[in-house]
Amino acid sequence: MTIQPVHKPKDWKLFHDVQREVYRNDSNFIAPLRMEIEQVFDPEKNTAFAHGHAQCFVLLDGKRPVGRIAAFFDEERSGHLKYKTGGIGFFECVQDPAYAKMLFNSAEEYLRTHEIEVIDGPINFGERDKFWGLLVHHFAPPLYQENYNPPYYADFFSQNGYQPFEQILTYAGKSSNIPVDRLSQIAKRLRSRHPLRVEPFSYQHIDTFARDFAEVYNAAFNVYEHFNPVSPDLVRTMMESAKPILDPNIACIAYYEDQPAGFIALYPDINPLLKGFNGKLNLFTLPKFLWRKRSTTSYNAKGMGFGIHPAHQSKGIFALLVEYLCSDRNLKRYPYMYLATIRTHNHEIRSIYDKLGVHIDRVHVAYRKPLKAGIEIEPFEFLQTNELEKSLD
Repeated sequence: MTIQPVHKPKDWKLFHDVQREVYRNDSNFIAPLRMEIEQVFDPEKNTAFAHGHAQCFVLLDGKRPVGRIAAFFDEERSGHLKYKTGGIGFFECVQDPAYAKMLFNSAEEYLRTHEIEVIDGPINFGERDKFWGLLVHHFAPPLYQENYNPPYYADFFSQNGYQPFEQILTYAGKSSNIPVDRLSQIAKRLRSRHPLRVEPFSYQHIDTFARDFAEVYNAAFNVYEHFNPVSPDLVRTMMESAKPILDPNIACIAYYEDQPAGFIALYPDINPLLKGFNGKLNLFTLPKFLWRKRSTTSYNAKGMGFGIHPAHQSKGIFALLVEYLCSDRNLKRYPYMYLATIRTHNHEIRSIYDKLGVHIDRVHVAYRKPLKAGIEIEPFEFLQTNELEKSLD
């Protein structure tokens, strides 16, 4: 057994090929795009490298790739936390606890050399809207840029000292069940009384959208651990990179007295179009992908983000955003919606989601492990098993 760092193209091939070994008999699995994973670890593509470092590892049994893991840290983000915190992610391993232990040990040793005190995982090296958390409930085909894994991974994490730290909920439901008429009446009444309006996303006005999105996002989420402020430049880059799949009809910003007050952004879930491509979008698979895209008339919608500025809560912003989202055109094109993931301890957004006729569809968990004696892990609020089972029914 050997563990080697990933540097060269041939190393990356082995890194990706681990998934072929793990999911050989799993019909639900849809491989994430290889180029998107590699971009996470490209300093020219990922701004986290401005103050951070990362290293990927692959485990070989002879020449057979049987496991992989990435270790990383962001000095700037960690500087806001109680302990110097790093992360692990993109973990995959065949069902062998000894292999898993070797992978965790390699990642932890790398982080120890950089004086990391606490590890979170599995998480993304970057923003929290993708590749975050271990799937623990509802092992359905993954959404685009969503972590998917075998159930036995949870034992691997617990056996190696990782404690459940944060519960991540994905709400979903039929678009036809959203109480659009009631919310539209509320929005109409509010607009007659207050200076409210909604502006749809447009690439012609992307600078204004990026500026106002960043303002709301930073105000809405700066109270949460792991918060990392986004800049207008980062938002613009994200929207530009999403251009091939983004639908401007399901992204907008609401304004109160011309001040950005809330946003909602979803995009078509293209994962069903990628099934069977083994994460490769190239000259051989691209024609089939484009054919599938042309012949697809409806998609599931996947939430990228949703937030309301604290200064404008309880002003009806939620009703305006949902009214825009649930146009006749969108209800036909997106018959099922997966809303932006939220943490269980985010009671405000959970309360809003509860009014939409949606339910908890799947659950991920982020784990935490101390690397130094004396550090106590204090997990956030979790829904208990009986509460989850009731919500998932």
